[in-house]
Amino acid sequence: MRKKRYLVLSAILSICFLVSSTKAQPAIAVKNYVISVDKISVDPSIKIVGLGEATHGNSELQTLKLDVFKALIENNICHIFAIEGDFGGSAKVNDYISGGPGTAKEAATEIGFAIYKTQEMADLIEWMRNYNQTAPENKKLKFYGFDMQRYDNNKELLFNYLNKVNKQLSKQYSTLLSDLNDQTVYTQDQIKVKVAMTKVDALMKIMMASKKDFIAQSSEKEFAFALQCAQSIKENATLRSSGMNYANIRDQYMKDKIDWILNYEENQMIFITGHNGHIEKTSSSAGFTCMGERLAKSYGKAYYAIGTDFLESTFNVVNSSGKDMIMTLSNTNALTSLFENLEDNIYFMDFMVAKENNELKKILDSQVAMTNIGAEFNSWQKALKTFYTLKMVPSQAYDGIIVLQKMHPSTRINFK
Repeated sequence: MRKKRYLVLSAILSICFLVSSTKAQPAIAVKNYVISVDKISVDPSIKIVGLGEATHGNSELQTLKLDVFKALIENNICHIFAIEGDFGGSAKVNDYISGGPGTAKEAATEIGFAIYKTQEMADLIEWMRNYNQTAPENKKLKFYGFDMQRYDNNKELLFNYLNKVNKQLSKQYSTLLSDLNDQTVYTQDQIKVKVAMTKVDALMKIMMASKKDFIAQSSEKEFAFALQCAQSIKENATLRSSGMNYANIRDQYMKDKIDWILNYEENQMIFITGHNGHIEKTSSSAGFTCMGERLAKSYGKAYYAIGTDFLESTFNVVNSSGKDMIMTLSNTNALTSLFENLEDNIYFMDFMVAKENNELKKILDSQVAMTNIGAEFNSWQKALKTFYTLKMVPSQAYDGIIVLQKMHPSTRINFK
């Protein structure tokens, strides 16, 4: 009997040892396949580097935008920053970092979404402004937005240009497009929106017909930018009447904006940042083709996508009633658990390098439930992992990943 107990105890201890060894071993192995964020460097053939974010409301993820961009400035001579923010509003940020008036906090409000009204975003903008003060002209940083869900800043910039080249045209269309505005962007009567859409289209045709004359009074760059502001107004109006197809159309428009930025900046490398669901290459949601997949189809290996995930996150979010919330979630999966016992809070893993290890390759080539939390999230969604994760194959969705052990809420600021 005593011998039997001894054998059972030995078996239990052996199993415990094996389990603990199995858990500890990947952490030891993964250390050789991760680097700090400041060491991130991509092949010179890459034209677009995308950084996704698992949530919109984390301090570390907003700071990460700047940290990755700094690495690309240093290691890849990248000077173009583009965010999932309003095209016209982000142009005002660009004006500020180029030495324009105002403050970094005021500039952050122009991006168009509450998620960017944070101290972290203001710090990012201020850093870019300070960098530009001493940078030579050909190395100055530029700030773009590739979203189109706002009207007012695009209209302001468009009419500023038209005032320069044709004041009568500017006055006429300022009236004709008055029904398209940020105050009623979600509530405007659909008939008014559709009528205004035809007016935007007519204005763009007039601009194209007058292109030579307008450029003679300005420049090719100014004309192209004003036309893109008009395009953004048209796209937003189109979205408002797109119904169930809103997400697909928006991601196509965002992809088009990135095409435009790349062309406008003469094919320089650009850094783009937005939600994981827009950056990934495989469109994990059924019936939806994300911006990242569209970019991958157009640019192939010249598009390099980096995802993010975490072990534990406390983040800012808005629920479906519009109430500001702070929530905490954990997401331990086969991939994030590898980072659990590493010394630092944050590491980057390049999948091509990591797949040299057979154990890592198996994980990266298999389905993993990765975090996917948008701007809106409810307490009841915490109950099931399926409400805040998407199953995807990491090596198909991304070229690399940044995993954080613990994250904190971004610092909201009342800018008014």
